[in-house]
Amino acid sequence: MAKYALPSKVFLEMGGWRQPLIMVDRIDDFKYGDNGYVQVIKHVTYNEPYLLGHFPEDPIMPGVIISEIFGQASEYFSFLCDICDIWKAQHGEELKTLRDIHARVGDENMRQIIRTRRSQVRGVLAAQNLKFKDIAYPGDTIEVVSKLAFSDSNGFKHYSVSAHVGKKLISQGTIINFREVK
Repeated sequence: MAKYALPSKVFLEMGGWRQPLIMVDRIDDFKYGDNGYVQVIKHVTYNEPYLLGHFPEDPIMPGVIISEIFGQASEYFSFLCDICDIWKAQHGEELKTLRDIHARVGDENMRQIIRTRRSQVRGVLAAQNLKFKDIAYPGDTIEVVSKLAFSDSNGFKHYSVSAHVGKKLISQGTIINFREVK
């Protein structure tokens, strides 16, 4: 496990997903600011429900599920940036890494920021332009990196994304999420 992985309860509070749609097992790295990014991990297990009907004799990770990993990773990136912005506004302290967030996550003020922001934000995967170059199989670990390319004035966030299994690039492209604040 990553040295600064967030406790599972906090991790679940941050995401808008529940089983069986949680496609991010762990957030491994995060950098806030210019050239910021998030790196997440998804372990492809043999008993994933979507593998049962996807080429049952030769199960592979469906591309649409990899797209969902991209969408969730990208939303986690935006959400982590949101809580860094809110923390700085409230406490005057910059949080720039997962290590910084991890150090504050036991603070009730941080927990309240996470809960409040999660109740305010709604996001959906709006579009994708992905190229699939290889396959992920049961037993593989997919490492996804998402970087914000740009945001537009209509609430759409465009992310540059890539997925690797080991050193092998399996997919890359652009994910567009729509986010609104209630």
